Amino acid sequence: MPPLKSMGRKSKFARHHQSALLSGLMAKLRWIVLVVLLAISGNSGAQTTRPSVAPPQTVRVAFWNIQWFPGRHPNASVASERSQIASVHRDMRWINADVIGMEEVRDFDNATIAISSLAGFKVDVVSDFPPREGQDVGQQVAIASRFPPLSAWVEMWKPNGALVPPRGFAFAAYEVAPRHVLLVYAVHLKSNRGEISEDIAIREESMQQLIGHIHEMNEAYGKLGSVSYIVGGDFNTAPDDSRFAGETTTRLLRDNGFSWCWENIPFAQRISLPADKLFPAACFDHIFLRNAKLNSARVIETSRRSSDHNAIFAEVRL
Repeated sequence: MPPLKSMGRKSKFARHHQSALLSGLMAKLRWIVLVVLLAISGNSGAQTTRPSVAPPQTVRVAFWNIQWFPGRHPNASVASERSQIASVHRDMRWINADVIGMEEVRDFDNATIAISSLAGFKVDVVSDFPPREGQDVGQQVAIASRFPPLSAWVEMWKPNGALVPPRGFAFAAYEVAPRHVLLVYAVHLKSNRGEISEDIAIREESMQQLIGHIHEMNEAYGKLGSVSYIVGGDFNTAPDDSRFAGETTTRLLRDNGFSWCWENIPFAQRISLPADKLFPAACFDHIFLRNAKLNSARVIETSRRSSDHNAIFAEVRL
């Protein structure tokens, strides 16, 4: 039995020794934890005085006049419609954008067909402008995107005396980041098929009305936070084309704080309307932006089976 008693005393001593060691270890751990917490607290305080800045929002936009889609003519055959649809679907896959403005689509259903090869895209708004004299169908403007729109609608240009601008604009608003709204306009201004002085006056009248709408939207959406603008499409004019030297259409945008996507880009690199037997090559398709910085802009050369116009693309930082 003594050995058992002796073992009992040894076990009691060992337990006491282990308890002392454990107490010391716990004290050290508490000290380490306290130091770590103080360090974290100090770093946390430093972070609150110097917050990290979120990276700027980048948005890719494209605009394309798709020439009487589908069919490339107002009274196209079924075969012509199918041929253009197949070609447009191939070209659309090269347009890696977040927002696409389209001109000369016929209606909502056909605008949906035009973008059906793009994953995650839907049509946000399509116009329903009446046909011009001598035509059975109208040329519509549309906006499609990957973003959920806050709102979207279209408006026709209003007559001003003898000036009766055709068509109008499509408009969509997107909250692309917290308290940052992007307003997108798609336009197709008066063509140059007619008296040049009258065509210019009609385009200038359309732009005056657009500037008025922009001011109204700045008041409305400015309550939600910062507002950026993109105006794009087929303008049928250009700020550096000698044929339109006295025209103020694009100048009105620049006078209201918009920058031009083709600034300092050589003409040969921005031909959006290749030459044909009637007209010389032109840069009639543009993107103007405000409260945004242009990262890059380029023409996307699309098939002539798709359209007489090339698509245009810009990457902008808001």
